[in-house]
Amino acid sequence: MEKAQIAVSECKSYSVKEVYAATKTCLESLGGLKNYVSSGDIVLLKPNLLQASSPDKYITTHPAIVESVICLVKDVGGIPQVGDSPGAFERNIKKYWDATGLTDVCERLDVELVNFENSGSYHKQRNGQDYYIAKPVLDADLVINLPKIKTHSLTILTCAIKNLYGTVPGFIKTEYHKIAPQPSKFSEKVVDIYALNPPCLHIVDGVIGMDGYGPSSGDPRYLGMVLAGNDGVAMDSAITHILGRNPLKIPTNRIAHHQGLGKADMKHIEVIGDVPVVNDFKWPSNISYTIELIPGPLARGVMNLWYTRPTIDLEKCTKCLKCKVSCPTNALKKPGQLTEDHVQYVPEFDYKKCINCLCCMEMCPEKAIYNGKSLLYKFTSLFSRTD
Repeated sequence: MEKAQIAVSECKSYSVKEVYAATKTCLESLGGLKNYVSSGDIVLLKPNLLQASSPDKYITTHPAIVESVICLVKDVGGIPQVGDSPGAFERNIKKYWDATGLTDVCERLDVELVNFENSGSYHKQRNGQDYYIAKPVLDADLVINLPKIKTHSLTILTCAIKNLYGTVPGFIKTEYHKIAPQPSKFSEKVVDIYALNPPCLHIVDGVIGMDGYGPSSGDPRYLGMVLAGNDGVAMDSAITHILGRNPLKIPTNRIAHHQGLGKADMKHIEVIGDVPVVNDFKWPSNISYTIELIPGPLARGVMNLWYTRPTIDLEKCTKCLKCKVSCPTNALKKPGQLTEDHVQYVPEFDYKKCINCLCCMEMCPEKAIYNGKSLLYKFTSLFSRTD
């Protein structure tokens, strides 16, 4: 069986010169970008723009990665575009481009920023389910996926597979959370969307990732690498392995591998280059997956005592209400709180409606939402495995 190839190159900083050199080294290990791009090809670059956050928050793909790939595409005669649909739909997409540094990069390099929200979409079906993929994604000659290495409180890892979830425009992304609230079921949705995207080249921002409770509330983690490959499943599996975990313990890896969408067994993945040593990478707890093994009626009883659920730190909360906007089940109320000069609205959870999708946590710019845990949950966490 032919092995999937994943190229790794050391990259110690976000200097554009260093990132360009590291990315080019990775691509040359795969035969060069000319193997993927012909002169005149439209090449859509799809970064991770989860929030309108500055690059120094390390939540989004760093603009130095985007700039370097733009230059590499131009070097071989391709016509780059940059586009994404952020975590919560907003009409003011320019706010995301400005905050993440992409407006500056694309204006300097004369590259079009594509708004997925007003570009239309193609209707697709997979596994009997309806999906919508932004037209610029499927109309491009090549998509270069530019994810960032981060943990994810629901899918455990977000990287190549999960980043293509952002090719779905608008609020429908949050609706999928509502339709599939369990981690494994939601991961099936993510894999469906990955499969409906065209074959991609994946170039990963692994200079500074995020561990702990990502994808936005975790801790920046220096990793010092850039990676490239054309198998997203193999990419995520190799990264998981480098970070000290069994790739098949990541639900999106396992589901995609079982569906024949890529390789997740390290025996069938060749990692080219110098692999960094990463010790003590902090993964989010995966104990919530055990609830899926408990019969429904019993599970509902257990959940009254055994739970983890989003909780608001009122000292950090700025009452921006982005959590309320992002909630697919309208589980956040906003009771009035009287202050000296006006009424401020403090969000409050209705846990009967909450499906624990953690969209609120993803979209909170202040990291004011965290996983609140019951005493029973904390006790059983002592015995849960994370490998």
